[in-house]
Amino acid sequence: MYVRDYMNQNVVTVPPDMLIHDAQQLMKQNKIRRLPVVENGKLVGIVTQTSLREVAPSQATSLSVWELNYILAKMKVSDAMTRNVITVTPDTTLEDAALLGYRHGVGALPVVEGGRLVGIVTETDTFRVLLEVLGTRNTGIRLQIHQHETAKEQMISEIAAAIAKHGYPIQSIFKVQAPARPHPDVIVRLTSREADAAVEELTALGYKVEVT
Repeated sequence: MYVRDYMNQNVVTVPPDMLIHDAQQLMKQNKIRRLPVVENGKLVGIVTQTSLREVAPSQATSLSVWELNYILAKMKVSDAMTRNVITVTPDTTLEDAALLGYRHGVGALPVVEGGRLVGIVTETDTFRVLLEVLGTRNTGIRLQIHQHETAKEQMISEIAAAIAKHGYPIQSIFKVQAPARPHPDVIVRLTSREADAAVEELTALGYKVEVT
């Protein structure tokens, strides 16, 4: 999975000299929370709803309403934008993009190629892909299989073999480590509507299986 396959290419952008008020209206009209800042075709920053609010004078200021409105009317996107933007390329894997966004605490990554903005990938895009990988949108049975004491590297292959033995079609299978649990679990989503034989065999192998 690559960024190029999931990025939004119709990116709403603003120039650095746009007034903050106009940028806020643009966000509202397009129902978005951030705007890449582009100058001469190149990405020079990014501005968010939060950064726009942060540059505004505090309501506790001693300025009069007239003075406050005058200042706000003059402020530009360049006064609020982040200049050191975390970016990815179209060839970045979606997994690496998600990890990069997580590590830096950002919800969107502009996609740059040859110095020019070609798209943007957001946390919503990664959530959508996660739903596809997990098979959540499709009907079927979900098995959450808890590791027993002797299960190690062979856990996934052993579980997959036990399920396949009974002809149940596997839509997705992956291992996950919950912070509160001492061992990882294996989550399996089947397209079938029953899995009694597989559950019975997995239980005999020493696994605890939760079916939902």
